[in-house]
Amino acid sequence: MLTNLAIVSSKMNLYLSSVFSVFCFIFLSVPTALAQTDDQPFGLSTVVASEAVLAAAWEELQLEVDNDLSIIGRCRAAPQSCSSRAALKFIAIVKEGEQHEPLAQIGHINRAVNLAMRALDRSHVDNEWRSPLAALSRGVGDCKHYAVLKYAALREAGVAPDALKIVIVELRSTHQEHALVAVRTGNRRWLLLDNHTLTLVESSEALDHYDPLYELDQNGPRQFASPSHPPQIASSSNHRIAR
Repeated sequence: MLTNLAIVSSKMNLYLSSVFSVFCFIFLSVPTALAQTDDQPFGLSTVVASEAVLAAAWEELQLEVDNDLSIIGRCRAAPQSCSSRAALKFIAIVKEGEQHEPLAQIGHINRAVNLAMRALDRSHVDNEWRSPLAALSRGVGDCKHYAVLKYAALREAGVAPDALKIVIVELRSTHQEHALVAVRTGNRRWLLLDNHTLTLVESSEALDHYDPLYELDQNGPRQFASPSHPPQIASSSNHRIAR
C-alpha cells in the first residue's frame, strides 16, 4: 500500500520511518497559504505543511524517484545492456498504457502496478517508503509502495507534474491511514488510484469513505483543510496505514 533506490541513506530512512511510518504520522503545524478548492483532489482546500522534517523526507524521496527514472531512461535507450530487472519491469508497466488514450492509459497503469507486487498482509509491516525500483526488486509492498510506484510510472508516461499527487487519507471504516495516487484528467476531475481496486474513482465521490489528510506533489507536502481534520492537529502514535 503507502511507499529506494538500491542504496538508501540512513538519514532518509530515519526521516521516513519517523514522519511517514505505518505506525505514526507527525501532524503538521498551523498552515499559512490556502490553495483554491477548484483544482484540488476532493474539492477541498489545502494549506502548506510547514513541518521541516516532513518536507525534507518528501524531498529525499523525490530525489530517489528522479534517480530511478534516470536509470529507467538509460534502460529504455539500451535495453540489451540494462542490468536492472526492476527497471525492465517498470518499463513494461508503463508500456501497458502506451497504446491507449489518456484515461484508459491511467487505468492500465493502475492495473499493471497493482499486479506487479504482492501486497503485504496485516501481520507484516514495512515502515520504510521505497523508491519504485526498490519496491519492484522486493516484489512485495503496502499502500505507500504501490503509490510511489504509480506516481513514478505516470510521470514516465507523460502525466504533467501538476496533475499528479500522492494523497494520504484516513479510512472512515477502520480509522487507518492509507496512501493513494490522485491524477487530474483533461476535464479537471481528480481520479483516485488504489492498490485495493482496479476501478478509478472520482475523488469528489469518495468522501463517504475517506477523510483526506495530506497531499504530496512536486511542490512539497500540503495538508487538507477539512472540517474533520482542521489544520491544528496534535501529533499521534495511534494511526496505522491500512493495507
